[in-house]
Amino acid sequence: MVITLSRQAESGGDEIAESIAASTGLRIADRVVLEQMAQRAGLPVSYLEVFDESVPGPVEALLAEWQTSVSQAVYMRRLVHTLLMLEREDNVIIVGRGGAFVLTNPGTLHARVIAPMPCRVARLMERQSVSQAQAERILRRIDEERQRFIHAIFGADINAPPHYDLVLNTAELSYAAAADILVRAAEHKARQRQLAPTASEDIVARVLHLQRRPHQPRVSEVVWRYCQRRPRTGF
Repeated sequence: MVITLSRQAESGGDEIAESIAASTGLRIADRVVLEQMAQRAGLPVSYLEVFDESVPGPVEALLAEWQTSVSQAVYMRRLVHTLLMLEREDNVIIVGRGGAFVLTNPGTLHARVIAPMPCRVARLMERQSVSQAQAERILRRIDEERQRFIHAIFGADINAPPHYDLVLNTAELSYAAAADILVRAAEHKARQRQLAPTASEDIVARVLHLQRRPHQPRVSEVVWRYCQRRPRTGF
């Protein structure tokens, strides 16, 4: 069972991932993704952190490449390879880092967890004891960083529902209920799992193609072909 979990800050995505891991034994891959990328590349984690779920400015990116020989293109290739390896290992929840835009195995569940800004602000105020204005600034900054990251790497809109199998709003849905929904959906999708996922170089090529054509649908090739064949009948 494999789940990719995109989440807005303070939407409860991390807590939901922990709840799923506790009930199913699935491994959580959040910072693990970065650590595995660095390990496979033989680099310190700090060399990749500047590109992790964010897009550095031109000067910062140039400085990072000069100091570490790591560019955004290098980061993207390492990210694709690592996400694919995690999907092949199975039994994992991949938190963030654009998993839904890379992994195309029909047995993988892609989900996004959201909540209205006032709800997220209240949660952050309680968690960090900050003012409402501070909480709003922090959340907007994180939202913008993640949106820029997905657009820069995958040419996609992180908020567009068609990228995901499920979008869950935790304004009134409890984290436990959201976790239960995701587990049931993931179990259903796992029956469609293919034993031979797409080769990593093919996926890198597809990601580069998406960067060049940012408005192309991001659904998996399998789902896209099915939708194209399906008759346009009324309900």
